[in-house]
Amino acid sequence: MAFSKRDFLQFSAAAAAGAALPAWAQAKPMFDSINMFVPAAPGGGWDGTARALERSAKAANLVGAMQFENVGGAGGMVGLPRFVNQRKGQGNALMVGGSVMVGAGLANKSPLTIKDVTPIARLTEEAGVIVVPAGGKIKTFKELVDAMRANPKAVSVAGGSAGGTDHLIWAAWSRL
Repeated sequence: MAFSKRDFLQFSAAAAAGAALPAWAQAKPMFDSINMFVPAAPGGGWDGTARALERSAKAANLVGAMQFENVGGAGGMVGLPRFVNQRKGQGNALMVGGSVMVGAGLANKSPLTIKDVTPIARLTEEAGVIVVPAGGKIKTFKELVDAMRANPKAVSVAGGSAGGTDHLIWAAWSRL
């Protein structure tokens, strides 16, 4: 997009005027504070997402302060009831979570599930990846399926929380 000299000068003058405003004249954040609930331990993916939200919200002058509460366990099912019961009706309370909470609610027979909260934004996507050791016998997806069909107990697997995406994929595979 090309700017005329006049447009450039007007933009520059407006930018300079905005930068010169004293701190007291700048707009107040939309929220004084936000309580961010993370149903997982500090340092994990959901916590990192919540901290990135804080940085972005502060940079955009949307929030003055953010308080964090981390409650981990059972694919989010330890923290979710706490969030629902303690933050109900609080317009400044947010929770970050993920797809693992769908299956974890079922696997853990949780009285409260992801159905008890209202999603407002999709921020990330969780890709599923299957990897094998480089020096192992299995080299292709077909070989993995064949090994699972031949003797599922002989194939060692690892993944995330009970009820999570990893768990559900392997449960479905056990029915091959």
